[in-house]
Amino acid sequence: MDRVPGPKELRGAAAVAASLAYIVGLAGIVAGGLVLRDGDSVGAVILWVLTFAAGAAMMVLAMLIRGVAAILARLTQVEGDVRVLVGDRNRDRAEADQWGHQPPY
Repeated sequence: MDRVPGPKELRGAAAVAASLAYIVGLAGIVAGGLVLRDGDSVGAVILWVLTFAAGAAMMVLAMLIRGVAAILARLTQVEGDVRVLVGDRNRDRAEADQWGHQPPY
């Protein structure tokens, strides 16, 4: 089975996706400006709309990755809490007598 990335790795991937969104946006602005300078205003607008859509999709992807990272971090925290509770329960069972009575505290 493949290894599941941790919250820290997912936050890094979200930062990369957000950076790529900004890079796509800047590249679209420059490319659209160059196309507009050549006199093709329709092509420039189409290029700007496409790069805006690509940048928006990358930002949505970054937000989703951040959300999954937050959920994974919380699940890791809950897993540790459950592990402590199960250990306490097993310790309490080991202290019980043969009839299942717990010693007085």
